Amino acid sequence: MLIVYAYVASIERVLEKIGFTKGEAGAILTLTLFFGWITIPIFPYNGWWVGLSLGGCIIPVVVCGILLKSRRVGIAEGLIGLVIVAVVTYFLTRAEEGVGIVADVPWAFAPAVAAGLYSVSAFWIDIRKAAPLAYFSGVTGTLVGADVFHLQEILSYAPPEDGGFALLSVGGANVFDMVYLTGIIAVLVGILIFWAERQKKKRGFERVVAAWEKDLESVPQAKAPEPAATLRPDRKGRLPP
Repeated sequence: MLIVYAYVASIERVLEKIGFTKGEAGAILTLTLFFGWITIPIFPYNGWWVGLSLGGCIIPVVVCGILLKSRRVGIAEGLIGLVIVAVVTYFLTRAEEGVGIVADVPWAFAPAVAAGLYSVSAFWIDIRKAAPLAYFSGVTGTLVGADVFHLQEILSYAPPEDGGFALLSVGGANVFDMVYLTGIIAVLVGILIFWAERQKKKRGFERVVAAWEKDLESVPQAKAPEPAATLRPDRKGRLPP
């Protein structure tokens, strides 16, 4: 329960990092948690109904659309990040009959790391611009690389014969789906890398200052001169020798 609470709290923090207010982040998180398990059927195919999960697919995509519309993510940078993460995701995931799209741990976190590294390299100076790009690249890249590219493989399997219709839900695991997880972790990876580099530079500067102060102590210092004696003439007006 503590792990789940920490993860949910980190989602809100990440949404704030990518540019949403605290109220907007809370609203997005609330909609995801309470209505995220709903899957909306889109089209039938070969005995399947393909649907989109509200929390694991639609809401993250809407958030990415808002980032593009508000220009927090540039179109060129976003497309490059999408392609990079999609390629990484495609080769690390596979379709399994009766299960869905799966990836082996720890390689399942590779798309998030790729999105984080790319965003930080694109906006090294300003992490405020890197965080939205990391989220956008992680969500859209994982969605395309895992669910879209492997969709035909899943649909080629025979649907389960349980008397009802077989629903194939994209993002069906809600906040624990790979699409959602990758977007959140990508932002955290980017923040971690940026923080580590800042600490490295800060400590490097501190070492330079410490070395300079140490060298300064070894420089011979001039002694404070003693005040000169006051010369007073005697009664005949002569100065002392």
